[in-house]
Amino acid sequence: MFGRGLYYDFQDDYDYDYDESDGDHNYESDDSYTSSRLLGKSIEEASFHIEEGPFRIKNHVQGPKLLAELASQRQNGEFLDVVVEVEGIEFPCHRAVLASTPYFKTMLSSNFAESSSNVVHLHETDSSSFSKILEFLYTGEISISKDDVQDVLQTAHMLQFDKILQYCQKFIQDNLCPNNCLGVLRLADMYGDLSDLKKSARTMAVSNFSEATQDEEFLSLSLEDLLDLLRDDDLTATTEDDVVNSVIRWLNHAPENRQTAILKILPEIRLSCVKVSLLRKLESHPAIRDSAECLAKITAAIERHTLGTQVQEEEARSGVSDKLAIIVGGWKAVNKPHLHNNDESEPLSVQPSPGPLQSMICLDPDKEQYYHIANLPTSVNGYMSVASAEGYLYVTGGRENPLVDGEGPKPAPSKQAFRYHFPSDTWLRLPVDMPVGRAGHQSVVVDGKLFLVGGGSDGDAEATSLVTMDCYDPKEGAWIKVPLRPTIHTSSDLTVTAFGDKVVFITVTPTESDGLFNLCVHSFDVKTNGWRKADTRFGNAWAQTPDVFLPTSANHKLYIRAVYTSAAHYSEQYIFDDEEETLNRDDTHYFEDDFLRAQREYHYIFITNGQEIVDTISNYASGNNYYPKKRAPLPFALFGQSFLETQKSCVGWYCRDLAVLEEEDEQERLDEA
Repeated sequence: MFGRGLYYDFQDDYDYDYDESDGDHNYESDDSYTSSRLLGKSIEEASFHIEEGPFRIKNHVQGPKLLAELASQRQNGEFLDVVVEVEGIEFPCHRAVLASTPYFKTMLSSNFAESSSNVVHLHETDSSSFSKILEFLYTGEISISKDDVQDVLQTAHMLQFDKILQYCQKFIQDNLCPNNCLGVLRLADMYGDLSDLKKSARTMAVSNFSEATQDEEFLSLSLEDLLDLLRDDDLTATTEDDVVNSVIRWLNHAPENRQTAILKILPEIRLSCVKVSLLRKLESHPAIRDSAECLAKITAAIERHTLGTQVQEEEARSGVSDKLAIIVGGWKAVNKPHLHNNDESEPLSVQPSPGPLQSMICLDPDKEQYYHIANLPTSVNGYMSVASAEGYLYVTGGRENPLVDGEGPKPAPSKQAFRYHFPSDTWLRLPVDMPVGRAGHQSVVVDGKLFLVGGGSDGDAEATSLVTMDCYDPKEGAWIKVPLRPTIHTSSDLTVTAFGDKVVFITVTPTESDGLFNLCVHSFDVKTNGWRKADTRFGNAWAQTPDVFLPTSANHKLYIRAVYTSAAHYSEQYIFDDEEETLNRDDTHYFEDDFLRAQREYHYIFITNGQEIVDTISNYASGNNYYPKKRAPLPFALFGQSFLETQKSCVGWYCRDLAVLEEEDEQERLDEA
């Protein structure tokens, strides 16, 4: 009867496994199985089979029961045969339990003195960490905190306890942040088997460099580790100034050992994106003064900033933009810009106030902060136009007072034109006034010449119906009236932009037959005085014109984005090919290369409340549809302002340390007055 095996199939409590090599049958319960369940089974509940081979049952409870018994014996001081001494503290335990780890199994073997000793001494080990690891050996549980995870990891590494190493690595990974990533990076370097943790810590440091370098661990980085971070193309810093300040702190931490390190570090700094004031600080650093090569590079960078010369081959770091939004003049309106209705698309209503801004302000997208640039040198307060070129800003025309609804004369547009030098903070009134007064016009600089379009004098009958253009040549010091070959009526929706050596006019006019619109692009070649034209029909389900056109030039083509901000930020893209004289809709919304995507990364438009009063400036990103990536509330609501989107490197941004424009509560100020 013993030649046949018994097979008990306890429904879902056992897994049946047949080993064909020896005929053994293994009956294994799942993890939820307990002996009480097995004993509670009646013979009627079991399926009875007779099979060939021996009867084998694997009890999953026996192992935990044995471990619990050993833990109980350790707690009660029973059958303990060895003592581990750590930092003068004794830990009685079972030799067999210790030998379950590779480290102690080797130590307690017959080849070592500890094999015959009742006391094992551990050196350079933390007693608290060893206590936790010993507890894990007996119970399978361990408690790890931020305060002791490094000690536990070090002890587990010495004892070759891979499982606890994994737990520590997981704990550190889950608590990784910019404030501790450099410390984690150094910790992972100490242990060669933490490569995944090292990779995560380095990625965190590269992605949050400005914040990560505030940790004291940064000062202890080796030169090789610092260069490894600075050379990473994905390194993201709030500004390049943060990189320079971090480098200066690192140099000053051990000046006697790091004096020559600047020779390797300086080539990794984007000097074209560093403020002149910080460059001068770097210029006076002992490590720089001792190197003629480094000193020459910094002096050249300061000169480029002053002249407004870009370094084409040197790009800003990831997360740092060369874009700059400039707002000129206008009148403040009563508003609390930080308050909005539940529906963010409907800002709180605002009311005009008589207070003029009388200054230029700008928005730095890197810090999302507004700054005061300069006060206006004229009594004209709004409806001006602003353009930039070679470190200069041209501010032209405008009106002294806001337009008033109803009857009565309108304030006459100004003929004044000014040139502002950003690096030196100086104004120059152009020696010759504009041929006609202009207000609400547009301006661009092409081939060094200033072009003014639209916004003619209210008293000029021709200017009230047709758009005109004037040109100022700084070399000649004179204004030139340039006849517009295309007839553009003032009723047209007009956008003017620079495109290489050309002034481009983008117009939208309704068609009379089908209710659609005609999008037309005229380009004027400044050097040849030649004109090119292309147009196309367009329309949409909302039967309205776009709220704004955002043109971008790349690959010898002009990409025109038509944005409908009032229609869930829907947008369309058109491509103007000047050479082929074609204008086609781009249904693919595909940007041809990385350069184009980089060029289109930032576009700014004002968000109005329907009364041409703005209290928010939004950054619109490229993609299948335009949408606001960031909404930066203005320090005060405005109307009648002019706006320019330009580049920091072109206007001398890095030459000035500007004062932050603090948020104002206009209503409280008026109430106090």
